[in-house]
Amino acid sequence: MLFRSFITSSGAQMRVFDLGRRIAKIGRRDFEAIENLAKPYPTPYLRHAWVGVLSWNPDKPGQHNIWFLKLPLDEQNILLPGPRDEFLQHWLRVVQAPDKEHGDAPCSYKPDGNRMAYFHALALKTLKQPETQFYATARAYLSGDTGWDNWQQLGLQGLAEVVARLDENNNSALLANAIGHIPTVPRNVLLGFLESAEPDSRLTLALADTLAKVMAEVPTAVDLAAFCRALSNSVSLDQRRQILQLVLQHPVASEPEVLSAVGSRCWRDLEGATLHLYLEQLAKAGQETFIALVGDLMTLPGKRQHILDAFRQPERSEELSTAIGVLMAAARGGLQ
Repeated sequence: MLFRSFITSSGAQMRVFDLGRRIAKIGRRDFEAIENLAKPYPTPYLRHAWVGVLSWNPDKPGQHNIWFLKLPLDEQNILLPGPRDEFLQHWLRVVQAPDKEHGDAPCSYKPDGNRMAYFHALALKTLKQPETQFYATARAYLSGDTGWDNWQQLGLQGLAEVVARLDENNNSALLANAIGHIPTVPRNVLLGFLESAEPDSRLTLALADTLAKVMAEVPTAVDLAAFCRALSNSVSLDQRRQILQLVLQHPVASEPEVLSAVGSRCWRDLEGATLHLYLEQLAKAGQETFIALVGDLMTLPGKRQHILDAFRQPERSEELSTAIGVLMAAARGGLQ
């Protein structure tokens, strides 16, 4: 049994989203290939596929259902069908006997508050439903009308909806004008939501200018990680790569929070000199962090060979050479 056949058998429609590294739509054909074990999951995270399944019946407007799932993958990132089947069988029993107590569905999980807010914002947009009342409040704040320091009344949902609708109501320009004025706490929340959007060139430039001001002072690891996440999916490819190199040269870049954000969100840009710079900073963070984040990167399509090539480069610090040696020894030990 597949998700689509289970859901569409009742006349419902569905949309699937990846929730592992950022929240992004998975195309129908791609997800069918993943379910049929014909294609590896493209963005695994911690050896799992983290997905959100939104379903709705066109004949019942205003009603929809959401599943959040953490589905195990094998070493080639192919879906393990057993847990998926157990989940669908659980819901089949629920449909057949709705008055009985069935307990929690296997493989279910609850995303954190920020991800829940952004997913809900995407669900409203997908279903062509109106924004919540928090959307107007967020837009009023971002326009500067209510004062930049009066952010305590803002809700996660309103900010999430603005970012999810960057292509509507001139929201991208609104955010570009506002980002340099917003205090740290709401700014970093917005930056987190932007990892799941596609900042255009104007917004990317505004983010870069604001980051430059932050880096000129005393940035924290939380600050740098937030900007890395926000810029990771920018349409301005060259600019976001240049910014990533600048961030990785900052002393705070060796903090685990920054390294984790770069490895999990900016993986597509970790090549050549940028990858080498990342590995050098990673070696400073300690062996446990080095092994964990390099291991995670190696699960991503196309990254394993890039990393192995970087390991063979003779121009590296003694610290990085030691970290690579310990990692290789651990890998050999695991194979014995």
